[in-house]
Amino acid sequence: MTATKTAPEWTADELAELAELQARNEALPADAPRGLLSVRLSILTEDTTSPARQELDLRRHAIREGIRVVGVARDLGVSATKKAPWERKELGDWLNNRIPEFDLILFWKLDRFIRRISDLHEVIKWCEKFGKNLASLNDPLDLSSPMAQAMVTFVAAVAEIEAANTRTRVSSHWEYTKQQDQWRIGKPSFGYKTAKVGGKLRLVQNPKQARAVRYMYQAAMRGVPANRTAKVLDRAKVPTYSNGKWNNQQVLRILRNPAVKGLRTEGGTMSATYKSTPVLDKKGQEIRVTDEPILTDAEFESVQAALSTRAKNKRHHEKNRRPTRFLGVMKHQCGRNVSETNSYKALSTGEVKEYRYLRCPECRKPGFVIPDPEHVYSSLAQAVFEALGDFEVVRREYARGDENRRERKRLEESIAYYMTGLEPGGRFDKAGFIREKAEATQEALMADYAKIDPESTKDRWVYESTGMTYSQHWNAGGVEAMEKDLLSAGITFELGKQGNGELLGQLIIPHDVKKRLIKMDDSWS
Repeated sequence: MTATKTAPEWTADELAELAELQARNEALPADAPRGLLSVRLSILTEDTTSPARQELDLRRHAIREGIRVVGVARDLGVSATKKAPWERKELGDWLNNRIPEFDLILFWKLDRFIRRISDLHEVIKWCEKFGKNLASLNDPLDLSSPMAQAMVTFVAAVAEIEAANTRTRVSSHWEYTKQQDQWRIGKPSFGYKTAKVGGKLRLVQNPKQARAVRYMYQAAMRGVPANRTAKVLDRAKVPTYSNGKWNNQQVLRILRNPAVKGLRTEGGTMSATYKSTPVLDKKGQEIRVTDEPILTDAEFESVQAALSTRAKNKRHHEKNRRPTRFLGVMKHQCGRNVSETNSYKALSTGEVKEYRYLRCPECRKPGFVIPDPEHVYSSLAQAVFEALGDFEVVRREYARGDENRRERKRLEESIAYYMTGLEPGGRFDKAGFIREKAEATQEALMADYAKIDPESTKDRWVYESTGMTYSQHWNAGGVEAMEKDLLSAGITFELGKQGNGELLGQLIIPHDVKKRLIKMDDSWS
């Protein structure tokens, strides 16, 4: 069986070679093609090509080809099938924000870079737009013509077929193992752990987790809200399934999962709204994978009824609820988000009156509640208009310098040609019309050369005004446009109360707010 390493490690010999290759890389000419190395790996095992080996192989190749390495995007534990190149943490930052800094992307093998043909077509379009190239150490890659691009697509199709075959093998293995009454694969549901029982690997109760599940059950039967149960579990320092903080959805998901009564289940993913269902054997019977269920069948049914009743009561007012405006922008002094909440009161006439207010969900003793959300929204918007409304809306565009680079080089060669010809003994070193004509041509060339800004020969970001202020932009786009801009710029509106109960609101603006507000187009479909 292949052993899985927890983290990639560099040996002393690899580090020594890395230092040598970096020194040779620094010695390359400044005008050498600039290469970005992309290193990706889903799972590191003894059979896979380690990140260290990938990087060293790529650096050796770059030195041989005269490519100066300007950066390495290392995305480890990332699936190329699930995440496109522009969605990955490190490579995505280069592809979205650091485009002027490199000329080509170099990777070990095409399937290390990309797995889906649709992603490859998107990357090829991106390369054409920004003047970049792709290079693979172990695949023939060329984007210079439609036929070459078709060959690249064919190679990618083979990689996608291989990924599909892997998924089929994994799916087939799961279909077989899930029909067994013993535990062969996967992580046990919360509340259980694996152990040998009668020669078979079965599930047994994890004592601490099982006690937590029993507490959730008892709290739900008493009508305690799931979010309050989650807070108790956090205070008791009960670790969650993912080692994060408890929330109401985690509590409800565990209580609604038939696994708590000892059944094998499947589902529970985002696409299935986290609803797990029992797995049935060939006779249509539920499969029990433990002799120690945390909840009995009767207890499970009773807690489902209790949760269902509470959900119906909540749904009664769901249609009147609306999302909080400026969520993520409004903050309490404690640093947490302030959100809008609805409450309802039955009147003697039989009508139900709705009350809306803002509160900090975390601050309960003493609580922080504002009974007039519209006043706060209005004050926030007014403060934003006063502070930022006169700023001009600036958009970031990508400017390629290849045309000016070619023209500058042509002029340099032409000027050198005439300078050589005007030297003693040169072809233009003659008195009269020929020399005068050559000198005039040289002067004209030098004037054209002086007109070219050296910065315009570089690939770069260009920042252009849209001719609109943010006041105009927000008046046209409404609250949604303002919310989006404030969130992207990291602007917050801090709310608090004085000792006399008077409400205070303070707009907190980062020092580099103009840079943060710049509009950036998404280069990916």
